[in-house]
Amino acid sequence: MRGDYQQLVDDISAALGAPATLEDRDFVLIAFGAHGGDDDLELTMDPVRTRSILQRRSTAAVRAWFEAFGIARAQAPLRIPPDPAAGVFKGRICLPVRHRGVVHGYVWLLDDEHLAGLDLSGPPADPRLAQAMETAARIGALLAAEARAEAELGELLRELLIGRPAGRDAARAALREALGPSGDGPLALAAVTPWRAAGDAEGEEAEGGGSALAAQSGVAALCAVPDSLPDGSPALAALIRLRALTTPAPARTAADRLLRSPRAGGPPAAGVAPVSAT
Repeated sequence: MRGDYQQLVDDISAALGAPATLEDRDFVLIAFGAHGGDDDLELTMDPVRTRSILQRRSTAAVRAWFEAFGIARAQAPLRIPPDPAAGVFKGRICLPVRHRGVVHGYVWLLDDEHLAGLDLSGPPADPRLAQAMETAARIGALLAAEARAEAELGELLRELLIGRPAGRDAARAALREALGPSGDGPLALAAVTPWRAAGDAEGEEAEGGGSALAAQSGVAALCAVPDSLPDGSPALAALIRLRALTTPAPARTAADRLLRSPRAGGPPAAGVAPVSAT
């Protein structure tokens, strides 16, 4: 499915003749569509875009800066002006990626001179923009489907960890079946604290999301575990695939990536332990 996103982003880049990036709503990079021969120059001239592509995510500060323009509420494309002080040397055109009213991500286009005449004030009269928004809607449907599947896995993991004892065997069996071959292990369980659950940020629903984060971190399933800390804050539980129980490095790498998520708040901590698939 990740290849589907790359093709769709390439389609948007081709339609509008501009480099495009696709991020999920946590500002984790999913795909990057190059266009033309000036992409290296564009990267050099915009530090925020450079870091997003090279580090596969944007920082919490960058996310807050862009969200201040109302992108989480936007129903249509919007233009964001440059701000060199924020590292945004070139303006952006943001195409909100929505499905059934829920924002699942954003397509970002560099607002260079050949897009200056693109009218964003009303319904897309420009056929290029209409085509790009249709493609963004297809991306939204794919991200929503991933979110639903991951939410189901997360519910099973949560039930296994904190559900009633009588239901844990059933949750374990269902989770193992849903994971397919990876359900046979080896696996590790990581706990990340503190964790800002979905729904705490503007434009997010209570469950789902994190598709790109899970895919890039090698996470088989993840869930927020409520009331994990003395102050009632949640923690994140992540079930992570291992190559062998004797090589926990992938789990530590995944935990490190999760700690760098915008949802990891406060002084972060993570613990990793192997788990049995039986």
